[in-house]
Amino acid sequence: MDQLRQAAARERRAPIYWWLAVMAATGAGLVWMVFARTPEGAVFLAVVLAAAWGAPLVAIQSLSMPRRAKEPPPGPGAGTYRAWRKQARRLGRLLLYYGDNPDLPPDLRRDLREARADLRDTLNAHPLRDDLERVCGRIRTGAVQQMKKWFWREYAPRIWDVVREYERLATDGDDEDARILARQHAVERAAVLMSRCCMPRMLERERLACATDCSWLAATAGPLRDGPFSSIELSAIFVVFWSDFSEPWRPARAVRLVQLYLQETPGPPPSAPAVPADAGSGEIVVRNGKRYRRVRVRRQRRHRSYRNRGPSIGEIVLSFGQWIRYSIRAWMLYR
Repeated sequence: MDQLRQAAARERRAPIYWWLAVMAATGAGLVWMVFARTPEGAVFLAVVLAAAWGAPLVAIQSLSMPRRAKEPPPGPGAGTYRAWRKQARRLGRLLLYYGDNPDLPPDLRRDLREARADLRDTLNAHPLRDDLERVCGRIRTGAVQQMKKWFWREYAPRIWDVVREYERLATDGDDEDARILARQHAVERAAVLMSRCCMPRMLERERLACATDCSWLAATAGPLRDGPFSSIELSAIFVVFWSDFSEPWRPARAVRLVQLYLQETPGPPPSAPAVPADAGSGEIVVRNGKRYRRVRVRRQRRHRSYRNRGPSIGEIVLSFGQWIRYSIRAWMLYR
């Protein structure tokens, strides 16, 4: 599978490299022709062409997720000073990445700022290895855990809407193939929806990799099948842990963490009981031998309908400055 993905990536990148080479050759020819008449104009033309060709690349980079760690963080009392310093910088980038979420409440945004200030003060005070280990432990058990819990509290109602829609389709239809396909679509949709909520600044190919890993793990996680959560909700919960790029993605450890997380997380609200067809007519409903009058209640939706299909071309072009801002912030705070 990895070889197939690498081959597909080479097929996708080959025409891009070809057109970049053609554009570079064309630009070099134009600069050489202008240089024969005016050297100053050739320099100006070279700067304009480089900026015009580099802006889309920087715009794409602005939407990418920071590089995921390849090795796990050191254990308590283990690891070198260099390893703990690298882990502290990764946690700093993670806090910056979480802070870019536009839906954060003021109190949680304040906790993220305090965690960044704590990390910045520790790194600027010429810390020892034990100091780095303590500040990393405080951030991971404090701000990072709060963010993960807030993700599920905030966006779980959207996932429950997906679950209820799947249950309605599964109840109405009698075709077993359609039911299985509807379940597959619901699991993938929940993973994609949670990835858009947790990681709004993210390339679509990275989002596809996240949805693939989390939906597959939710469908094959044997220890979690007997719990109160369905595979649709599990795929969204796995995305919450997948968003922590300061650690490598380890499926077995993710299953154990989700098991501990589900013990402290309340289950989904029970579905509304179905009304029998012969329960009554008109405005009167009969339930459990009692007569009730049906009343229409208007409820204000807490969240707007989330039908974002990803960033458009205009948003990508306009967001190239975000990558520059993010890089400067990370370098200034955690250098």
